[in-house]
Amino acid sequence: MPLQLGTAKASPGKLVYGTWDLVEHPTGGFDRLPIVLAQGNAKGPTFWLTAGIHGNEHAGLQALHLLITKELVRKLQGTIVCIPALNPAGLRTLRREAYYHPGDPNRLFPDDKPRNLSDPDVDPPSVLEQAYGRLFAEMKESANYWIDLHNTWTGSVSMIYRDRVYFRDDGTPAQVKAAKAEAEKLDRQLGEMCEAYGHSVLNEMGCSAYFDDKLNRSTTGAAVSVARIPAITMELGTGHMPDPNIVKACVTGLTNVLKWAGMLEGEYEPITGIKVVKPGYPCRRRGTPRVSVPCIVRHLVEPGDLVKKGDPIAEVRDIWGRPIAEKILVSDTDGWIMGRTHGIVHYPGTEVTGMGVPDDLPTVMPYPKGHFRR
Repeated sequence: MPLQLGTAKASPGKLVYGTWDLVEHPTGGFDRLPIVLAQGNAKGPTFWLTAGIHGNEHAGLQALHLLITKELVRKLQGTIVCIPALNPAGLRTLRREAYYHPGDPNRLFPDDKPRNLSDPDVDPPSVLEQAYGRLFAEMKESANYWIDLHNTWTGSVSMIYRDRVYFRDDGTPAQVKAAKAEAEKLDRQLGEMCEAYGHSVLNEMGCSAYFDDKLNRSTTGAAVSVARIPAITMELGTGHMPDPNIVKACVTGLTNVLKWAGMLEGEYEPITGIKVVKPGYPCRRRGTPRVSVPCIVRHLVEPGDLVKKGDPIAEVRDIWGRPIAEKILVSDTDGWIMGRTHGIVHYPGTEVTGMGVPDDLPTVMPYPKGHFRR
């Protein structure tokens, strides 16, 4: 059976365009996802490429427009499912979220925990959460791989967020051994995808922070945790106004991953035009350092800088320009600067940079104790 998503039905050697019904409006009509199916003449894997689940992040949309061409299809083995705008309401309004869901749309994909949907005191899933659940079911049915494209702060490094792979350790010894082996195989595939893409790499946050922030219910978190499909998140720097160099480097990286997946022939192309940070040790992402007082900061570092513990990160001043509190905010760890958080006005406890910090945690871990309790 030819792959079909919404009104788009794949055809060998062609680009096919269509839509997928996301949300029906009370005023009539639908929000529909734009769908592009690119199927080569030769058989091969199915790779999902998506962007724009945060409506004010636009670089991924442009990268997909440049990648998915008739020339690509002529060389392709397998099928690409491309959705360049996962959140059309946010795209229209230049907002991160959709106006028919009060929260982050990238925390709405299915998790692997039992849920009690019959409790009248608990809000039912929003219309958007239900829609993404339907879309996720379609992805599970067809996808061998998935990459989701995002943006971080203005001027930040282009980088990969790599999910850790969790496994259940509450069965028999044989079941735990098999679950861990399956997780390790999936983790190796994630590592290979990251290596092929060729940009800076960051592991996701540690266990408790990851689940507290519901990152297991992000697009790629759900793909890895629930569907057990190799999937990674690309963070492409500046959002509202895409950086042409990052967009170009993203297209190169995506092409390399398609080669890794056996969907294109040829050697990997070098990543040029952007800074690729390789500190020599694995890193995970963290918001740090944080200010202790209400203040104005002047950053003393650039995205991509390598720093040591104690290095100056930002000046801390009051509104009149007088040094206050720490006077100079310093790094509390070795690492590298992912990007500077937006703005110079900060309240106590807010971070002034995102950093890649040394990661001594394994990338394959058992689920937290009690995770599967309702």
